[in-house]
Amino acid sequence: MQLRWFPILILLIFITFLSCRQQGDSSSLDLIQLAEKIKPEPVAITFRNSLPINNEGGHLQGVQHLSHNENDYYVLSGSSDSNSYYSIVKLGEENLVASTNTILEKPFKHAGGFQIYKNLMAIGIEDNEAKNISRVFIYQIDDPNSPPDKPLKIIEREGAIKRATAGCIAITEIGAEILVVVGDWDTAHLDFYRINRDKLDQEGAAFKLDYSINCQEMDRTDWIDESWLSYQNINFIQDGSGQLYLAGMTSNDAEENILDFYEIEIKQPFTPKLRKVYSKNFNKNTQAKFRWGSGIYFDEKSRLRVITCGENILDFSAIHVYE
Repeated sequence: MQLRWFPILILLIFITFLSCRQQGDSSSLDLIQLAEKIKPEPVAITFRNSLPINNEGGHLQGVQHLSHNENDYYVLSGSSDSNSYYSIVKLGEENLVASTNTILEKPFKHAGGFQIYKNLMAIGIEDNEAKNISRVFIYQIDDPNSPPDKPLKIIEREGAIKRATAGCIAITEIGAEILVVVGDWDTAHLDFYRINRDKLDQEGAAFKLDYSINCQEMDRTDWIDESWLSYQNINFIQDGSGQLYLAGMTSNDAEENILDFYEIEIKQPFTPKLRKVYSKNFNKNTQAKFRWGSGIYFDEKSRLRVITCGENILDFSAIHVYE
């Protein structure tokens, strides 16, 4: 008699498994499936600002989501004619800019696209006039209500015009190492830097440049299309299986917001290879563009979210969330 119930038990287990998949568990759905679920129109999260911000000669460059003690925050990077900065928006009964933090003064007045991974924020600052020098700051944000003044590490870049810039940055963790990739002017090249995680707070320990990719000369075999764009923001992201991707975000001439996924294969010795596997166009949005700033992340329910922002932080502004 007990054996008669065995097929029914197997069927119940299978139905439960399917139910978990349908609920959007990122461990059972791959990244492309999750991206397909995102609606083409965003939801606006409005916020107010009463702090002084210089909006002359620049605009917002990137936006990231951050959770701390069950509170949600958004961090925005910005450029101006006098300095580079990042601002932190705290959500609550009233959504407010909690702080605006100067990174460097002119000529390092351009803070580009950036990423927050756990409590690490990697952000590039460049001289966007000379275009021959930049810095990448790695901050540790333990409490967004008390943002850090000084970075844990600095990657210094200097050299040929446009090649030594740092317009967009991605950061993640692979095994015992922190991996940072830097995109230069128009994301024409990608530079991969690594450091052991336990050396981040060691004086004298530095990120090592281990590999560079000329994005115009990449092997595009098995790509879904052959286009590589001038990305305003790049972010690392992993699916439930641990597969690593690079998300590229920008806006086209039609003002559509574009999200591209590149699967990353890393062979030994350290030789990352990118393969374009997905592209999605979001509807035209004149209030918020990936060209001004964008980011991608998983929310507390493992749902994929894409965020973007307006050109500047005004007295009354909004962050737009594609969900």
